[in-house]
Amino acid sequence: MTQDPPLRVFRLQLTYLAIVALVVLLQTLPLQSLPYPFAPADVPLAITFAWIMRRPDVMSPILITLAFLFADAILQRPPGLWTLIVLCASIFLRMRTRGRKEILFLYEWFIVSWVIGVSFLVHYFALMFSFMPVPDVQQYVVQVMLSVLIYPICKWLFRPMLSFALTQTLHPSASRAAK
Repeated sequence: MTQDPPLRVFRLQLTYLAIVALVVLLQTLPLQSLPYPFAPADVPLAITFAWIMRRPDVMSPILITLAFLFADAILQRPPGLWTLIVLCASIFLRMRTRGRKEILFLYEWFIVSWVIGVSFLVHYFALMFSFMPVPDVQQYVVQVMLSVLIYPICKWLFRPMLSFALTQTLHPSASRAAK
């Protein structure tokens, strides 16, 4: 397997933080005066899972923690709860991608869908058991479905950016010269 230079990995990490910060800040813009009829998709979650499934070596736990603590603070969620859930889910997905270069997309989407569903379910019950106000179950289900449906879009958008920079193909003459 070819590895990217550390500077490119650092730039990818900064790009991830900037994208998540931009998406979170765009979610706080008052685009209409009436409340939304449904909960929007959790785009930072879909972006994070798409990046983890494509490049687990770039997505460190500290990076994910920083991004989602920022999102918790801006979106006024209980600090650290959603961050911890996403961190555990991302570590699970990272373990699933170890040793596999490419997997069938439908299988990957199925796994990510289950992880998103379980993450939202754990978040809902954690809010309920800590006597925090919980949103309506129907809104949660819609948010889960939209997050699952936006995952392929995130995967498609970031696929060229997350490809390995160094791809070496050795010609037969180059391999003979190396011997």
